[in-house]
Amino acid sequence: MGILFGTTTSRLRRGAPIAAALAALLLAGCGSSTTAPTTTTGTPPSPSSPPSPSSPSPSQATAPSAVTPPNVPATGAYLGAWLHPVAAGSGSAFAVEQATIPTVVAATGRPLGLLHIYAPWARPAPVVSLRAVAAAGSTPLLDWGCGPDVATLSSGADDTLISRYASTLRAYAAPVLLRWCWEMNLAGHAQLGGPADFTSAWSHIRTLFRRAGATNVAFVWCPGLAGVDPRPYFPGVDQVDWIGVDGYDRDGTQTFASLFAPFYRTWVGAGKPMMVAETGAAGAAQTSFIDSIGTGAPTLPAMKAVVYFDAPGPHGMWQFTPAGLATFARLAGQPYFQPQGVKP
Repeated sequence: MGILFGTTTSRLRRGAPIAAALAALLLAGCGSSTTAPTTTTGTPPSPSSPPSPSSPSPSQATAPSAVTPPNVPATGAYLGAWLHPVAAGSGSAFAVEQATIPTVVAATGRPLGLLHIYAPWARPAPVVSLRAVAAAGSTPLLDWGCGPDVATLSSGADDTLISRYASTLRAYAAPVLLRWCWEMNLAGHAQLGGPADFTSAWSHIRTLFRRAGATNVAFVWCPGLAGVDPRPYFPGVDQVDWIGVDGYDRDGTQTFASLFAPFYRTWVGAGKPMMVAETGAAGAAQTSFIDSIGTGAPTLPAMKAVVYFDAPGPHGMWQFTPAGLATFARLAGQPYFQPQGVKP
């Protein structure tokens, strides 16, 4: 679902950081989506990409980081979460997640593969939060807000901010999954301008990250199932590292496979690792939906990560029920969700 910074109204959410106990700055989003994707299926996306900013010359570029981006599991998938089981505005979002991690780890018996960090556009990169996630044994999935006017980004209007963000992440010197301006195909993104503005901005940001040598950062392109056809917003296979998607079981009738298989069939031909970056189910349907992840994910083998949204949202109370957490813990115990060689 589309997100605006610091709001949690219906169809609008983005994290807005405040001072955390760990000096981390974040406010959480509230996930939602429709029960059935509107994405057209059948034809894989074209491998071509729109024109991107010119590559930096050797004199402009920073030497690449010696740190590689997060590993893609050869078999199996990461299992992750956003852990914020209380209403937004109840304190620092990242402090809430930090306080919740021990409960979930105690249930699962091991660290989660991925943990979300929601961050707004104009604040410094939340390095303290990134380090805390890595110290918890997880890889950070950093969700970076769109910015107030995406149409101006490719003109260089925010190059100083972007370059500083990239340099900070390079200096962090550990793997990061970066999900910039997710759910761009949903309503409520007036600041995007249109698909051409989005793809141009995406390519420009990626060029500046390359120029900064931030090779430890993997870019996750992530539309929402509930929106319009996301294909016009795709910047090209050479411009993304992962293809993500957000979707929720809003009516209590979906399984993991029924929800995500149509999107998977459309995009698997791009040859990129894929992830479900946000998903959830509410109430009595939660246990059966989480159970279905265990049976459905292996049938979508390019789906290399599944991340549960343990938080309330405007369209559903996705946070774990006691039975849901127990089911999630059993899911975490499956070998499929314990891929080898993917430590943060």
